[in-house]
Amino acid sequence: MPIRMRTKAGPALLAGLTWLAGLWATPGLAETPLFDVHLHYNAEQRAAIDPQTILETLKHNGIEHAVVTSRPPENARLLAELAPDRIVPFLGVYRAKADKENWMHRADLPARVETWLDHGDYRGLGELHIFGRDRDSPTLKRLVEIAAERELVLMIHGDLAIIDRVFEISPQVDVLWAHLGDTPDPTILRAALARHPEHLFIDTSVRDERFMDDDGQLLAEWRALFVDHPNRFVVGVDTYSLARWQRFDEAADAIRQWLDQLPDSVARRLARENARELLLDPLLLGNPEP
Repeated sequence: MPIRMRTKAGPALLAGLTWLAGLWATPGLAETPLFDVHLHYNAEQRAAIDPQTILETLKHNGIEHAVVTSRPPENARLLAELAPDRIVPFLGVYRAKADKENWMHRADLPARVETWLDHGDYRGLGELHIFGRDRDSPTLKRLVEIAAERELVLMIHGDLAIIDRVFEISPQVDVLWAHLGDTPDPTILRAALARHPEHLFIDTSVRDERFMDDDGQLLAEWRALFVDHPNRFVVGVDTYSLARWQRFDEAADAIRQWLDQLPDSVARRLARENARELLLDPLLLGNPEP
C-alpha cells in the first residue's frame, strides 16, 4: 500500500505513519463484512490522507461498501470513481464548515443542489444538520422534495421533531437518521419506528459505547431494540475528524464487538444487509454471503 500522507513533518506526520504501520501489522480485522453508512472525506482530510490510502483502510477493515459524503462534494465522487464497487457517494451540501449551522436559511441552496445532482451520480443527500426549531425551513422542505423526486436517501442529523417533519413533507422518502438521533434512547427510537415503520433507517455511528456495560457486554435494552427491529438499523464509523480515520480499526472493532453478541441473523442485517437493500441497485445485490 503506498504511503501518501501529505502532512508536514511533526506530530501529525508521526501519528499518520504509526497508523499506516498499524494497517500493515494488524491481521484479521475483517471477520465480519460491514457496510459503513456514515463516512466523511472532507477537504482537510484529503489534504492529509490520499484517496488510495482511504480505500486501503476500508478494505483492510472489511468494509465491503461505504457511504461517503464530503465537503466539497467532489471528494466523495473521486473515491466513487476510484472504487465504484465499494463507495456509495452522498451529496454533501456544505461548502464551508459554517454551512452546517446556516444551510437551512439559504434560499439559493436547493437550486445549487439540483445542479450538483445533474452533474454527479449520487445515491443520497446529506448529512444535513437540523433540529426542531428550524422545522419550517423552506429550504429543508425543498431538499426533502428533491430527495423524494430523485429517489435519494436523505441523511439527517437531528431530533425526532425534524424526522416527523420530513415525513410530513414526503411520507415516501427514505431517511437515514444519523447517530440514533439527538438523544440515543431505546424508548424514543421505538416511538419513532412505530410512527415511521417503513422508510426510517437509523444509523448507530459513534454510539457504540452506549450499548455496552463496563465488561463489554451488550445492554439488555439495546439488544431488545435491535432484535425487535432488525430491519431498521445500520452501522457506521463516522470519520468526522482526521483522528477518526487514523483510528479507524479501533472503531470498526468496537462495532463488531457488540454485533457479535446479537443473534446471527440480526447481526447480519445490521452489519450489511439492511444497508445493501437500501442503498445498492437491486440488480447488483446478488446473494449475500452466509
